[in-house]
Amino acid sequence: MTPESPAARERSFLETARERHLRPVGRNHLDKTLREISSFFSRSMFREETARRDGLLQKVDPRARLIALIIFLASTSVALSIPALVAHASLPVLALGFSRIRVREFLGGGFLFAILFSVSMAAPSALNLFSGGTVVYPLLSPGAGARLGPWPLPEIVGITREGLLTAATFLLRVLSSTAAVLWLTLSTRWVDLLRALRFLRLPPFFLQVTGMTVRYIHALLLHSEEIHLGKKSRSVCRATIGAEQGWAGSRIAYSWEKSLHLMEEVGAAMRARGFTGEAKFPSTRWFGAKEWTFLALVFLACAGGHFA
Repeated sequence: MTPESPAARERSFLETARERHLRPVGRNHLDKTLREISSFFSRSMFREETARRDGLLQKVDPRARLIALIIFLASTSVALSIPALVAHASLPVLALGFSRIRVREFLGGGFLFAILFSVSMAAPSALNLFSGGTVVYPLLSPGAGARLGPWPLPEIVGITREGLLTAATFLLRVLSSTAAVLWLTLSTRWVDLLRALRFLRLPPFFLQVTGMTVRYIHALLLHSEEIHLGKKSRSVCRATIGAEQGWAGSRIAYSWEKSLHLMEEVGAAMRARGFTGEAKFPSTRWFGAKEWTFLALVFLACAGGHFA
């Protein structure tokens, strides 16, 4: 009896799978989830890499960078005119340049999503559907007495001058603040950021919960990746939707149980080593000339932006 060729065995397998209404394993939402998990770890490593670059602002103490961010956010929140907001928006752009963070890296770090979300939120305010104004660009002409359900419509639906000013103010304020926060997270290591937050006398419990949350997220994602890879490596054909849902539910329950045991073990290990609830950071020197110079420049730039 001659052995079957690999092609014949494959055809036999596919015929058997068709007869049993089985489908070969292919790309599905779980594969997409796995790629997103890997992308999350890649972004985490990427932020550590950008924080270690030899940029001009990376040499400034993280505590001074955090204080500068607070000054900038407070100044941006009280800026009312468009020129003042444009002047404030230029500061994160300069900070990115001095930190050697590329535009592509900055957009991939979350700013592109912030732009899309902010534009979708601000776009309705540019129309005269919710408030009156001078129409500068008509879009529709429903006519007098037109209604959309219980809401009356203006004779001409379009973009108004007042709506554009409102939308521009919203976008400049939100995107400038988001860009400044992203700059801080991209130019500062996670440990240094926690140390800077402790400098502001935040409660130790808050910092402990924040630090442990980030670590647990990484541990949970790594565990999810291992479970999915293990199942995929042992799967020949797809199971029914009910079986897949049952498997996913059992893995969620198992992960929850494992996380509870991990939390108890980590807590017991920390208490055994004398942990009292407050994270200890190595002592560092007080601000030097470059930190005070940096804070003074940020303060003067923000104050000058209000007179633009």
